[in-house]
Order: sequence, then structure tokens, then C-alpha cells
Amino acid sequence: MKQLLTLASITLLALAATHSHAAGTQAGATIANEATVTYNAGAGTISATSQTVNVIVQELINVTVVSQDANKVNISSPQDNAYLKFQITNTGNGSEAFVISQSNLSGSDDFDVTYSNVYLDDGDGTFEPEGDDVPYDTSSIAADASIVIWVASSIPTGLSDGQEAEVQVKALAKTFSDAGQTNPSAGDVVAGGDGGTSAVYGTAAASADDNATFIVSAITVTINKEVSAVRDNLGGSGTQPVPGADVDYTLTVTVTGTGTANEVVVSDPLPATLALKDGTDGTITVNAVAMTAASDTDGANYDANTNTISVNLGNISAGTSARTIQFTTSIQ
Repeated sequence: MKQLLTLASITLLALAATHSHAAGTQAGATIANEATVTYNAGAGTISATSQTVNVIVQELINVTVVSQDANKVNISSPQDNAYLKFQITNTGNGSEAFVISQSNLSGSDDFDVTYSNVYLDDGDGTFEPEGDDVPYDTSSIAADASIVIWVASSIPTGLSDGQEAEVQVKALAKTFSDAGQTNPSAGDVVAGGDGGTSAVYGTAAASADDNATFIVSAITVTINKEVSAVRDNLGGSGTQPVPGADVDYTLTVTVTGTGTANEVVVSDPLPATLALKDGTDGTITVNAVAMTAASDTDGANYDANTNTISVNLGNISAGTSARTIQFTTSIQ
């Protein structure tokens, strides 16, 4: 009995020592050990060795699904290929493929989406369904490795600004799916594991899903332009728009609705009768910050060849303060 207890203790220690990373001991690995007993029967120390005991490590199926969208994902109504981004990590101890599924969650959201496809990200983190992001084909993921996928859906028509749809994405081990086990529980076993072993469903795999939310974004960007001042430069405080006079303009950009307007660029092509005062040596003010009109990295620019003022405002979230652009022109 003592020999059996010692052997069990050694086996447990061996298992603990090899579990140094997330996947654990590789599926199919053989854990071989033996125990030794020594004793003294009056004629010196005598030892005896047990038989070698082998334990074949089975494949443990574990996986995590983590949404990569920190915020609600803005979509239009209708829209094809509305996408959610997820990371799938194989935390099991063997190479495994996973079947990805999407479901609409019921509750407090406002509408359901229609699942269309899953795409494998090519590594650049940008959704390119017509480019390098190919449809996901349930290729195996090595133990401790991760992939990024895009789960694409169609958004119905007739939705209103601010309506939401909560979506759940789940990963199921293909080994269990192929065995007809579409809803396995932790501890369930099927054939087909790595290295001729059985596949054992783990506790992490039993909860391998995550949620993300689409939100309808009826975003609108408006721009207003007005003359804020005129100086005729005739030696007094005159305000007549005559040749040689300065005309100050103010542009106001406002974003309303829900979500973010990305890469907002204002372009103001001036007529031939106007030119930016001092040309490329002039100044364009954005939100009270003076910027050079020359072509550089500050986002404001005057192209003397086309007589056009342009300002890159970047991304603007709806409901934030309006962006104000001011500049002075001269009547030719």
C-alpha cells in the first residue's frame, strides 16, 4: 500500500513539474516513472524497484474567445459585412480546429442580425473581405497559439439611430463537433485526440464565448461657412469689400447622431477673386490654434496652384464640440 501511495505522489509531482505553460503537457506524451523502496533486514541495505508505470497524456480541449471591440461597433441600416473582431486562443495541449458560430442574444437589445461568414485576419488588424482576409476554414491552431477572426453579418433595413444588437460568438472544438457533440460539458470524452489519444473537454472550453454589440450610427457631418469680418484697408475702419480688402471666414464643422465620423477633411476651393492672405506664408486657425498654411504635418494646408484650403480634422465623435476653422483672404 505504501508503495502505491509513493508511486501516486511521484506521478502527481511529475505532472505538476511539466505544467509550465497554458497548454500543459503535450497530448500523446508518455509519463513514465517507477518507485524504489529500501530496507534493512540485518544484512545491509536492500532495495527493490517497482515496475515502470506509463501514463499517456490525453488531449485536453480548452479555448478562449475574446472580443477585440472595446466599444460598441457602429453600423448603418442596411449594411452587408458588418463585422466584429475576436481573438481565438487554443489553451489546450494539442493542435485543434474550432467551429465558429454566432447567435443573437435576446433581452434588452433592439434587433437581430443575419450571420454571413467568418474571415481569418491576415495579421494587419484591418478587415479586408475582398483582399487578404480569406474565409476561415477551421484550420488547426497549435497549442498556446492565437488567431484573429472577423465575424461578418448583415444588418436589416429600417432601423433607427442608436438601436443595438448584442451578438455572441462561440468556438466549439471540431473534434467534438465531428463526433456529434454540439453541446459538450467539461469532462466529456470523445475519440480523435492528438497522438491517438482521447479528446477531453475542459472547463475553459465549456464557456468559450464572448459578446459584442452593434449600434446603428446615423451620423451626420455638417459644415457652415460665414464671413466674420471685412477690412477695406483704406486707412480707416472701413468694412467695404473692395479689391485689396481682407475678408475673414469662419467654418464650423458639427457631427451629430451616434458614433464617430472618421477621417474628416474640410476642403475650401477659393474663387479666383480671392486668395489666402500671405499665401503659403499665411495662417489657418483650427480651434483657436494657429497653423501654418504651408504643406507640413499640422493638418492645415493652402495649395496656391489650385487656390484651395484644406484641413484634416481626423476622427470626430458625435456630440463633441464643433470644430472651428478660421482664415483671412484678400480680394484680388
